[in-house]
Amino acid sequence: MSIISFPTQTDSWYGATRHRFQFEGREAWIVEPDSPAAGRPWTWCMEWPTAFVPRTGVPTLLAQGFHHVHLQAKGHGNDEDQQAFRRYHDFLLTLGLAQRTALIGLSFGGLYSVRYAAFNPERVASVYLDAPVCSFKNFRFMDQVKEEYQLDDVEHIEKHPGMPVNLTGKLLQIPVLLIYGADDLVVVPAYNCELFAERLQAAGGKIQIIERPSWGHHPHGLDDTTTIVNFICENLAE
Repeated sequence: MSIISFPTQTDSWYGATRHRFQFEGREAWIVEPDSPAAGRPWTWCMEWPTAFVPRTGVPTLLAQGFHHVHLQAKGHGNDEDQQAFRRYHDFLLTLGLAQRTALIGLSFGGLYSVRYAAFNPERVASVYLDAPVCSFKNFRFMDQVKEEYQLDDVEHIEKHPGMPVNLTGKLLQIPVLLIYGADDLVVVPAYNCELFAERLQAAGGKIQIIERPSWGHHPHGLDDTTTIVNFICENLAE
């Protein structure tokens, strides 16, 4: 039986039914599998939800009974977005989805995902990061985020408390899978995921790393998604 009892626009999405609707003025999705798994586990792609989908393991998880969701971000994961994400999560719980979600953070979505997990660790079962933005240091898209994040001291941006590289201490109980290209020129690893991983490991966090030599920012995901699927399934919250 569908968990959706309100008006939506529906279509077929990777063999499942996608419901599209507005949530507080933001585009929202819920993708329902044909046969929901016990406990209604779910994944949440926070940005680029239509990009490289077969390479992220989502179609396999849908086939295994996972739900899959998305909510539009309007401020690149800033504080206002984070509050909206939490309210959306609350709404999804009223529909019967599991308490904790498995976050999928591609590029900018990695920024949103780490922030959400750090601020709401009791709501996150795991985080899969792929070429994630983890800092605004030497950031090529600074003009897009300066106002959204109210960045006054750009010179010392690496010290901003809301950056993923400075939030690792809040993620110690959340398993993380990191996939990235060593030659990424869009989101440079040294300032972003490598520094994030180094700090998370030093703090005692749980992180699995797949570095792809001679690989850039795209494509996200893996040819064989078994590692991603297993990571998410093995870290389902009780």
